[in-house]
Amino acid sequence: MTIHIQKLDAPLKPEFFHELINLWNDNTLETADCTLDDQDREMIQQQLKQYVQSAYGAVFAVVNEKKEAVGYGLASIKKDLVSGCLCGQIDEVYIAPGYRRNKLGKLVADRMMDWFERHQVSHVQVSVDIDNQSALHFWEGIGFSSEFYLLTH
Repeated sequence: MTIHIQKLDAPLKPEFFHELINLWNDNTLETADCTLDDQDREMIQQQLKQYVQSAYGAVFAVVNEKKEAVGYGLASIKKDLVSGCLCGQIDEVYIAPGYRRNKLGKLVADRMMDWFERHQVSHVQVSVDIDNQSALHFWEGIGFSSEFYLLTH
């Protein structure tokens, strides 16, 4: 199995957006038991375009030997208004089920961490649903730790 991870640059081919959005839909099915409607797909396409075109956003694609997207990672950089430091945010990581357990998620995370380092980000955070034990295990396994719990009403 030949896999490579690439940071996407503008302009992206429409077919590739379609592949990434289909993977996003698969992720939504797994984590929220729902599918994306046409409006959701359009908004995600716009978000992907913004990330690809911005110096403060990045889309990483996991591509197989057939040049098909089999995973992705989204990362963004924000400026902390209090400290003025740049903060990294891992927004999404998803690997298609048939490609899991090959350390591809870690490779995507490593590429994002390299990107953050090149932008002199002071710290990186990722939000994980407390009930998503596999995600918690994954992130803790590559060096992230729980900092606080966010409670909502």
